[in-house]
Amino acid sequence: MTYQHLLATVLIIFMSGQSWAQEPVFKAGSFLKDHCFKCHAGAAQKGDRQFDGIDFTALTEQDLSLLEEAIDAINRGDMPPSKSPQPSDAQRRMFVNSVEQALKNQQVNSSENTTIFRRLTRDEYRNTIRDLLDFNTNAFDPTADFPSDSRTDGFANIGKSQVLSDFQLKKYMKAAQSVLEQASYFDYEKPNSRLLQFTPEQMSHKDKYDRAPVLWILNVNNEYLDIGHGQPVERHATYPQAFSKTGVPHDGYYDIRVRASAINRLDHPYTNKDFEYDFRQPMKLGMWIAPTPNLLVKGASEGRRLVKIFDLVDEEAKVYSATVWLTKGSTPFVHWVNGFSSKGTIRKVGEKYHPEVMRPKQYAEDMAKNGGIEAGQQLKERAKNTKNRLLSEVYEGPRVRIYSLEIEGPHFTNWPPESHQKLYGKTMRPEDLNLESAISQFAQRAFRRTLDPAEFQHYIQFVKQKIKDGESTEAAIKLGFAAILTSPRFLYLDEGDENQNTELSPFELASRLSYFIWNSMPDDELFELARKNQLNETGVIRDQVERMLQDPKSSVFIENLADSWLRLNELGSMPPDSKTFKTYYRHRLESAMKQETYHFLQDLLNENGSIFELLSSQYTFVNDSLATHYGLAGEFGEDFQKVSLPESHHRGGLLGQASVLTVTANGVETSPVTRGVWILENLLGSPPSPPPPDVEPIEPDTRGTTTIREQLLKHRHVTACADCHAKIDPLGFALEFYDPIGSYRANYPAKGLRGKGKLIDGSGNFPDGDSFNNEFELKMSLMSRKKQFAKTLVEKLLIFGTGRTVSFRDHREIEQLAQSMDTTENGFRDLVKLVACSKIFRSR
Repeated sequence: MTYQHLLATVLIIFMSGQSWAQEPVFKAGSFLKDHCFKCHAGAAQKGDRQFDGIDFTALTEQDLSLLEEAIDAINRGDMPPSKSPQPSDAQRRMFVNSVEQALKNQQVNSSENTTIFRRLTRDEYRNTIRDLLDFNTNAFDPTADFPSDSRTDGFANIGKSQVLSDFQLKKYMKAAQSVLEQASYFDYEKPNSRLLQFTPEQMSHKDKYDRAPVLWILNVNNEYLDIGHGQPVERHATYPQAFSKTGVPHDGYYDIRVRASAINRLDHPYTNKDFEYDFRQPMKLGMWIAPTPNLLVKGASEGRRLVKIFDLVDEEAKVYSATVWLTKGSTPFVHWVNGFSSKGTIRKVGEKYHPEVMRPKQYAEDMAKNGGIEAGQQLKERAKNTKNRLLSEVYEGPRVRIYSLEIEGPHFTNWPPESHQKLYGKTMRPEDLNLESAISQFAQRAFRRTLDPAEFQHYIQFVKQKIKDGESTEAAIKLGFAAILTSPRFLYLDEGDENQNTELSPFELASRLSYFIWNSMPDDELFELARKNQLNETGVIRDQVERMLQDPKSSVFIENLADSWLRLNELGSMPPDSKTFKTYYRHRLESAMKQETYHFLQDLLNENGSIFELLSSQYTFVNDSLATHYGLAGEFGEDFQKVSLPESHHRGGLLGQASVLTVTANGVETSPVTRGVWILENLLGSPPSPPPPDVEPIEPDTRGTTTIREQLLKHRHVTACADCHAKIDPLGFALEFYDPIGSYRANYPAKGLRGKGKLIDGSGNFPDGDSFNNEFELKMSLMSRKKQFAKTLVEKLLIFGTGRTVSFRDHREIEQLAQSMDTTENGFRDLVKLVACSKIFRSR
């Protein structure tokens, strides 16, 4: 397309906007010619953006998206580049206003601004089963062997990226049958609660160790068990051994109580340096549930779940308890969760302090050589006297002491259990069930709306036919319910036909709200409001969002939002090197990192804190492991607590949190590119173009002689890479002060060389010239871009809530929502309500 053609077509499209009629025609063409064509026309296609390929007489969706990117870049000050001739503010406003008006007026048939028929994600399916049947999905996860959800920009609920294969459909059928089987209690007498008490002898038969064993669980005179070390897995754990072959006799809630204490953490005859252990932390007892009878069989570790971690009191026996839903056959077990993981620690201590026990003959011979014949004779006599002594008799290192274990249950709040009542009411005999009533009620709750009789009648006929064909009444009913649970009307969120009405119906809006906040189906109150057609009022929506956020179920809102927007679901996908970063595993930092971000976001939501605290804050949440990782002084335990950060501390905001810093590293080394892209995508909403396919990756420097900044200069000299890396790399350089697991550092590792590696240079600048020298100044620069961040957060919340990506048609309302946040009224809770009340959220 020639310049003259482009100018003519620009005139055509701009003349359609009212603002353009008052502006000289030549200004638009002059703007494009002077500020865009040099890099984005003809052979020049920097950033994969080419403006002269647009036919302004017939704009496509792709063209409009490109134009929107252009005005966003101009609004941010990213374009034109700082070294290029700059337009005046009036010229910028003229161009941006004209393009925005053209975008608004242009009519293009598009599905981008409507939610495509979308399937429940794994989390949504599991939570819906939980609420539909009042079923405990912690004990039995029906999605355990479902395939992973495909994701678009981190989000798993985008309809256009979802698929449904025959394989997955079979998984749905299997899951439905398994859930219905466990949820039903036909002809089942309420089991009596029993108290089961287990002594040390019933949990371990080892009463001596002559050497350091793989697992140290010592039964001392049948008075208590001492756990010295061992991995916290079933075969290396404390559990009632004979009982574990059958497990608990019934499903139900059980009280699990263990009497335990911490021994010799603060007072032992060795030095703390002899142990790979942080003695500042309390000793911790973990409680797990193994779902498989007989914990020693192959595969017993699959499906185990950690239900509780207790901080033990030093030298004082106390009872620690938890109430847990157990499925039939499962067994609880406990272990020292932050203890030594291998026998090497105790073996080394034994060799150092008790050589006469570990190797008495060699010990006597060695001492004879050093102390003469007389000393040798004495030592030989001593060795003879200690010949039959054992390491377990002399070792006095730190350990966890278990006195007893009790299991009491099952307990039920109601009988029959809630899951049975959700399906059949209180009817305990299938022959007494009113089929029509049971199926119609279940179908309407499963399909999340009222149904005409014709919509569920075929399920009733199906069940009756199965009974007629010889199936038992119970089996036929379960087949009917399974058919409902594998229907597209259950598996998919039906949001109607946009050709009939772009606004969601009351029942559709009820589902959108509930899956937004609860990641699950609507409750009775939402259903009732939808039936009364009262859910379309803005005030009602705000009240319902407030009510839903106060419900404990809303914790999944924060967790799923963080996993999707911040990509925390990828934490652990590239695990840190176990030799270099031992504390990551020893202190269970992966879990702690996630919990810090979850607690931070939840507190922001609860307190309606400013959304800009996400960029920079004077506080965070830590437990003892994370406090140690961050170098924070104070008394901490397993539970997280809110802490104020010293002014000189290098934390605060998302960019100071180890979860973000670890998920943007590869487990071995840091990457300014990955971290820079993360900031552009998730905080500034301006993701760069994918890298060209023919650009070679950077070769890692294994000697530590060059910095990553020096290595990345290679890409700065590649024309196809230079522009994007000029935006990406500086942001990542400022975060080089954090290593692959988020520890602060001033130097790069020496990589085999003595002393420290090269000093880190965190300097950089934004395209508009705003410069920074470290991570703190970067956060201050981000704080000066509040509107851009607010717009990005609004977009992420809308994607999360609607199950679709945003398009140019959403631009104006998103701008308005972001603008309302760029004031003193910028609370996170307020923003969630604004999003839920927006036209975008309430539309298909």
